[in-house]
Amino acid sequence: MKFSIVAKASALALAAALMVGCGEKVEVPPGHFAKLLTKDGYQEEMIPASKFRLPACVTYCDRLVVVDGTDRPYSEEMEIFIPSDKLKIGIQLKATLSVDPKRVNPLFGSLPQVAETTQFSNITAQSIYNTYAQQIMLAEVRAYLTQYTIAEITSNNDKINTDIQVILQKSMEKNTPFNVKYAGITKFSLPPIITQAQENSAKRREAIQQEEAQLAVSKVQLERELQEAKLQRQIEKEKAETESIKIQAQAQAVTSQTIRMKELEVEQIKAEKWDGKYPQTMVGSGTSMLMQLPASK
Repeated sequence: MKFSIVAKASALALAAALMVGCGEKVEVPPGHFAKLLTKDGYQEEMIPASKFRLPACVTYCDRLVVVDGTDRPYSEEMEIFIPSDKLKIGIQLKATLSVDPKRVNPLFGSLPQVAETTQFSNITAQSIYNTYAQQIMLAEVRAYLTQYTIAEITSNNDKINTDIQVILQKSMEKNTPFNVKYAGITKFSLPPIITQAQENSAKRREAIQQEEAQLAVSKVQLERELQEAKLQRQIEKEKAETESIKIQAQAQAVTSQTIRMKELEVEQIKAEKWDGKYPQTMVGSGTSMLMQLPASK
């Protein structure tokens, strides 16, 4: 009976030992860098992207340490005092960074590891950024922007972003393990006094546009009224000319009739005063002749 208990205990111990001795399955994802941490320290060679099982262990287990070297976006919001305007401007700075393979090796011994399992740890990209890049990025952008006015910063966004990217690429390459894929300002927060001034300016522009539009409408209306007035005057002029011609014709007709009536009146008066006698003599050219006309009966 005792032998049986001892045998079972030995079997359990052996199974436990075998389980401990079986290394853990691990993975190095693409874009990551990995090294094996042994009891003697980090191995020299870098482990490429792969899946494998760690060496079996009993008393001390090797640990796989992975560094995230993939492209990562980072965003920073900051306030910057602009000396020329004596005002603060808020900006949102965004950058896409990746760890340079040539500068990744020192990170294994310099940064804290986050243990995921008993045999697997990682060094996050955020940890690398917070340690090496964040303060440099903020300082470089702040130093660059303070040489401009707020108006120059907001009105030359393309140039500002191009300059910022070049500055950060040089500084990051020199002072951090990162390469800069993109960097630029994506949002501005202007001081209330400038925002209010811009709103007032926009209101004035809107009012001017409305006045100009109303003026254009009034101009069209006045031009139409002017054309109508010209047309009305032309109509009245033609009516007046027609009436004048009519009056002249009537006047001429009245004059001819009046003259004729006067002539008739004269003839009538002559007829009434005629005594019935004709002239007794007629004077011709050359020799005078006396002609005896018969007396009227």
